[in-house]
Amino acid sequence: FRVLRIEIYILLVTIYFASNNTVGPIWNSWMGDLVTVAKRGVYFGRRNKFVTIGTFLSMTIAGFILRGGKNSHYELYGFYIIFILAFLSRMISCKFLTLKYDPPSKSVPHVNEGFFKFCRNLTSKNYGYLILSMVTVNFGVFIAAAYFTPYMLKNLKMDYVTYTVVISAALFFKYVSSGFWGEVIDKIGPKKVMVISSFMICFTALPWLYFTATLPLFVAQCYTGIVWAGYELSTFTFLLDATESDERAQVSSFYNILNTTSGFLGGVYGAVFVAFSLDSVLAFKILFATTALVRFASFFAFSTKLRETRILEPVKTSEVFLKASGFKSTLGMTARLVVFAKKR
Repeated sequence: FRVLRIEIYILLVTIYFASNNTVGPIWNSWMGDLVTVAKRGVYFGRRNKFVTIGTFLSMTIAGFILRGGKNSHYELYGFYIIFILAFLSRMISCKFLTLKYDPPSKSVPHVNEGFFKFCRNLTSKNYGYLILSMVTVNFGVFIAAAYFTPYMLKNLKMDYVTYTVVISAALFFKYVSSGFWGEVIDKIGPKKVMVISSFMICFTALPWLYFTATLPLFVAQCYTGIVWAGYELSTFTFLLDATESDERAQVSSFYNILNTTSGFLGGVYGAVFVAFSLDSVLAFKILFATTALVRFASFFAFSTKLRETRILEPVKTSEVFLKASGFKSTLGMTARLVVFAKKR
């Protein structure tokens, strides 16, 4: 009976992610038509701030619900409450989605090429190198993604509250930095931000090789939230800029196929490695190191081959933060990183 329950759970999770991947390309194309090129960085940066703070609050609430359920010996009911709240939140989201404006189509959609031809021609297109980079990074991420939670809960002996605080640190600093990254992208273009952030995410898994105390892992998660905010926003904006309206949905669909396949292969690789390892802690750390190496390989192989999609003022990569945020060498960081909105 337990095996049957696990199989049903896996089936439901598969349907859940399949549904997300089905609507994702349509949503990308939709937003690409609604948001102008010059404002994409700021708009999606602000949007990501709201999404991230919502995720942060939901994870915090979920952590306390599980903690309360465990203390009262009703831990399973805590999961029931969390899933019910998630269902209600999705229903509210659907209501808001029906109120969203749908602009009339400017051209008749057409299929440019099949999937295999699309894959063969990736290196001949600007967005092709971006897709190859993102797919490779995703493979590296899923090699170790499933093992941070058991490593923290079982090997590091974190309770639910401590675990929630450490995980939520990345979400909070993702919220803090999303607006900053959005403004940087609109000032200098997504390509430079993507190159910088893709290099910085190579280091996010390394602290897990050396530290076991909560404080350094918390600090590492703060760094992770900042750099992943820049990476996700710049890659998403770059893909919108580099594709035309009539091909955007198809490109996003083909990208999702490659991305989910790479994530599946990465997860299988990690699972097989752990299954045949005698020491789980050593296996986890090897996987953490492997994910970092794959990200470095992706950066050096693809990131530097991208061409900027916007014609903007020339800025050297080393001057990104100074130029885009109004920093001066004698003043250091300014109030541009403050998360509060500017007064109009």
